[in-house]
Amino acid sequence: MTSLTRLHPWLATGPAAWLVSREVHPGVAREAWAKGLPATLRAGIHFDAVHISAALVASRVASRERGAVEAWFREGGITAAVIVSRLRDRYTALVPPDAAVGWDLAHTHCLGATRHTPYLAVPVPTRRRPPGAFWLLPAPDGEGMLCAPDRLRELLGGASAR
Repeated sequence: MTSLTRLHPWLATGPAAWLVSREVHPGVAREAWAKGLPATLRAGIHFDAVHISAALVASRVASRERGAVEAWFREGGITAAVIVSRLRDRYTALVPPDAAVGWDLAHTHCLGATRHTPYLAVPVPTRRRPPGAFWLLPAPDGEGMLCAPDRLRELLGGASAR
């Protein structure tokens, strides 16, 4: 156990451990999180990431109120792995790797191994409120908690994957 994980044991367990478990330099992410800052993680290894404009979500929910948006995701079968951006202008849903291949839903952008910029700023896994970016729905601690791409497409009003 490193001195950092001795000081912050949560960095070595649950979502914090899973999110960095395939990173080349997990200590860099842990250091950022220990300081309360987002960590830069590479999409396409453990997960891909779908950026969704807040305007698209608001058009589906008819509200920008946190409780309404969270309930909308949950009712659509998305129960974890959704981040709210620092500026509240975007939601990011973590999906299984390779979801970025062929992703073309309007008002969204998918990051993954096949994309030009596969890096994602990931908030502290325990941060569920502002300031800064935070987890609208709990951070995943395994692949089973990632968002299902088909459910996400359906929820956003897009066609099934081709």
